[in-house]
Amino acid sequence: MTTVSARELAAIAKRHCTPKNLARAGADVVDTHLDLDLVRTWGDGSVAAVDGTMMDAAVDNLLAETSIRYGGIAHHLVADTYLALFSRFVPCGVWEAVYLIDSLLQNQSAARPEQVHAVTQGQSFPVFGLAHVLGIDLLPRIRNF
Repeated sequence: MTTVSARELAAIAKRHCTPKNLARAGADVVDTHLDLDLVRTWGDGSVAAVDGTMMDAAVDNLLAETSIRYGGIAHHLVADTYLALFSRFVPCGVWEAVYLIDSLLQNQSAARPEQVHAVTQGQSFPVFGLAHVLGIDLLPRIRNF
């Protein structure tokens, strides 16, 4: 059995893609996108919308939960610059408001939404409170209000 030196381990670690490195790379792409002249005509990233999207997912999938009714649900935070700031698969049947604050906090790009539009699933009393504390105007569409 061969042993690996510390120098070889460091070289391997530099080539390895971690979730932290992947998130930072995505933020760099968003920041570069925000510097384009055309994008500035659409907005500055201060307004965003959050929603879940039903997607086809394989039944045996490590990243997405599936249900007969919904398939898989991908949760997206999209800025007024028409670029997704954050995206992840969420469990089926969970109120999406739980992931709204998480998506805002995990956004590492220069786009900082101050207003967030959501569907009925994007609101709850705790989320309204947390959004207010974070200085974010949460503007959900509340069904049957």
